[in-house]
Amino acid sequence: MLDTFPCSPALSACDSLDDQDLDALLAGLGSLSHFATPPLKDGVTVEIDEVLEDESEDDDDVDSLDYRRIALHFADQTSNNPSTHLHNDAPLIEDILHRAQRPPELLAISFNILRLYTSHQSPNPTRNQNVLPADLLTVATLALTLSYIHDHPPKTSWWAREICCARWTASEIDHAILHVLLTVDWALHKLSTPQAIERAMAVLFPASHFPAAEIVVEQEPVEVKATKLAPAPLKIAIGSSLCATWAEGQLTPADTPLESPLDVPRAYFLPLL
Repeated sequence: MLDTFPCSPALSACDSLDDQDLDALLAGLGSLSHFATPPLKDGVTVEIDEVLEDESEDDDDVDSLDYRRIALHFADQTSNNPSTHLHNDAPLIEDILHRAQRPPELLAISFNILRLYTSHQSPNPTRNQNVLPADLLTVATLALTLSYIHDHPPKTSWWAREICCARWTASEIDHAILHVLLTVDWALHKLSTPQAIERAMAVLFPASHFPAAEIVVEQEPVEVKATKLAPAPLKIAIGSSLCATWAEGQLTPADTPLESPLDVPRAYFLPLL
C-alpha cells in the first residue's frame, strides 16, 4: 500500500519570480523614503576618559642624564676618524639626545648596537663611502631601538622633522636603519638582554654620574612601656587586737601585741574553726 502525502502548499507570489519580475515587484513597493522615519532615541552622552600615564618620574630621570658624557661615548663609536671628528660629532649627537629624551635603557641598547656596528665595519679606507655620518647613524640607531622595543614607535618622518630638524630626510633615515640592520646581521635580541643592558649602562652611567635614588629610612615609633606599680598589700583586720596582711599569697599575721594571755590560744586555733 502506497503512503499518501498531503499536497504541497501553494507557492507564494515571490517563489517563482525571476530577476525581471523581482525588479518589477520591488519597484511597485515604493522607495524607502515613503516610510515614516522612526523617532530618534534620546541623545546619549558618550564620555571618554583618557588615562594618562604618570611620566613625572621618568621625565625626572631623563632630565638628570649627563648627555654630554653619553654623546662622547656615542661619538667614539660613530666617528670615522676619532682623532679629528670626535669633538665635532659629539655636540651634534648631544643635541639629538637632548631632543629625543629617551630613557637610559633605550640609550644602552642603542649603544650596544653602535658597538656591534662598529666592530663589523671594515677598516679598509676605500670603503669610507659606505660609512654613515655620526649624527645620522645615531638617529638611525635610536629609531631602530625604539621600533624594536615598542609596539607603536614614531615614524621616521617624525625623527626627520623633530629630531634632525630637516637635516636628514625620512628616506635617508630609513636607508640608514636598513644599513645598520644588515651590518649587525639582525642580531638585536642579544643586544637587548638584561645582561647586555647592564654592561652598557655601566659604561654610559657610572655610579658616580648616574643619579642615585633617594633612600628614605622609615623610623618606627618607640613605644615607652609604663612601669606598673605594685599594688599595696591587702590588710585584713581581725577584731581589735589582731591585724593580718596578705602578701605573697599567704596570710601573714602582723606583730601585734596581744592584750591578754587568753588571746594566745584563740590566735592559734582561729584558722582551724
